[in-house]
Amino acid sequence: MRENNKSEKRDIMNIYALSSLLSSYVVFILGVLIYRENPKNELNRIYMLACALLGYLAVLEFGMRQAADLSTVYMFLRMGFVWPFIVAIYTHFTLIFTKKTKLLQKKVTYILIYGPALIFAVLELTTDSLTGTPVKEYWGWNYGIPEDSLIYDINSLWFFSLALLPLILVSDYIYKVKDPVEKKRAEYVLTAMLLPAVVVLISEGPLSATDFTIPELTITATAAEVALIAYGIHRYNIFELTPEAAAEDIITAMSNLLFLVRKDGTISRVNHSALHLLGYSESELVGQPMKSIFTEEWENTENLQTLPGPYSREMTITAKDGSLIPVLLSLSAVRDKDGRNLGMLCVGSDLRDHLKAEEAHKKEILLKEIHHRVKNNMQIISSLLSLQSKYIADERYSQMFKESQYRIQSMALIHEKLYKSKDLVNVDSREYFADLVQSVMRSYRGMHIALTLEIDRIPLGIDAAIPCGLIINELVTNSLKHAFPDGNGEVRVRFSARDDSLELVVADNGVGIPDDVDFRNTETLGLRLVTILAEDQLKGNIALARKEGTEFCIIFSEKGRNNR
Repeated sequence: MRENNKSEKRDIMNIYALSSLLSSYVVFILGVLIYRENPKNELNRIYMLACALLGYLAVLEFGMRQAADLSTVYMFLRMGFVWPFIVAIYTHFTLIFTKKTKLLQKKVTYILIYGPALIFAVLELTTDSLTGTPVKEYWGWNYGIPEDSLIYDINSLWFFSLALLPLILVSDYIYKVKDPVEKKRAEYVLTAMLLPAVVVLISEGPLSATDFTIPELTITATAAEVALIAYGIHRYNIFELTPEAAAEDIITAMSNLLFLVRKDGTISRVNHSALHLLGYSESELVGQPMKSIFTEEWENTENLQTLPGPYSREMTITAKDGSLIPVLLSLSAVRDKDGRNLGMLCVGSDLRDHLKAEEAHKKEILLKEIHHRVKNNMQIISSLLSLQSKYIADERYSQMFKESQYRIQSMALIHEKLYKSKDLVNVDSREYFADLVQSVMRSYRGMHIALTLEIDRIPLGIDAAIPCGLIINELVTNSLKHAFPDGNGEVRVRFSARDDSLELVVADNGVGIPDDVDFRNTETLGLRLVTILAEDQLKGNIALARKEGTEFCIIFSEKGRNNR
């Protein structure tokens, strides 16, 4: 007789254990099927994740109910430490389904959903604060309540609150949604959600206060919910996009401003982009007249009834902080199927970046024109000096005019480079210095001078480029005039960056400057000008080496070499 009783109890226990195993098979299969139906749909992916986790917990519950001893039960309990994530994923799923896009765009939402789940999962894995000593019932082993129940009570409060939240969200969604197809889908999902909620409330509520005990059926009831939703996905296309849902998503995601205005001129709808730009909350704008945020007089929407289609105009909108924002607003009437005017749809774009770009383009054109005119004026001055020098009999004075002409040409060349360049602020050192030196060399025909250029490509601002150009002009001219009596030799120009400084070297292998000549205090302007430009303009140091000819080395700070 006793053997028969034990056998009956074992059979009963096996039936409940097998229900958990069957639930795991069901949710695993449904998760894969729904995911494969549309892998790109976010709801399908979250649904599959929930099915995978629920199936895993159902397998562990089957093992725990069949466990032969307490140590095996504890092993299955520890392996099931991830159970808090079920209710977190459940809430995440509901936020997506009910189109809570704004909430899902905030990181804090995910922290509030998954943060506590992670904490409770760690506590479940490492402590006994959430689960007490397991109790063996007629259906198998069951969870026990810990002696110190504070953390357990906190966990229970969190669990039931988060389990109740999806029911509230879906109920609110049903109340607000206008599309009858979408409303029917939401009602079906709510019905499926109520099944495990009712089971948990009954088992953990009234029955827990009596001596009558029933098996823990939360996982089995949730598996039934999953099956119902899966059927609804297949039968009613629950996760498919409806026109209203698509319109809602477009309005929320669009970067342009959107206002829906009633016939009386008050705002009935405003999108997130408009709220973000203006600094208002939705409650501050909805119901307010459109003319309250526009500086221009707002036209009566009734006038649109006579217009053949939408029209656009530039207007200025007032933000909450009082700032004025230029916008391009496209306005069109909203009419019903009989052609009656219902209001106005206003879609706008912020013109500030466009106007800035337009202003920058105007400045670029103006700067190009300035460089072009400066270059032309300098060329005119150079031509005048050239003409004037032809009427000067004294060769010494004529040469002075020519040197002034070369200096002006070196400066005009900078403006020509800037005018032709896309960068209107900096000049390319390699291109500018090479053209400048070759221009000076062409002025001294009849000589056989080898030219060596070692010039790095370094952007130079005009404040550094002009003095560098004048220095190169003076030193190369000086070499060509005085270093090569026989007309043969070599001129070297090197320009490079070293650490935080720039180095300009102009050298020749000519006769050299006599030792008794102080280049800082010469009677002629050329070398004195070089010293002034190097030390006063570039704030650098200049040194002269007299070995194997002449070598001037100017080192100046990289700071200010280009205008940024």
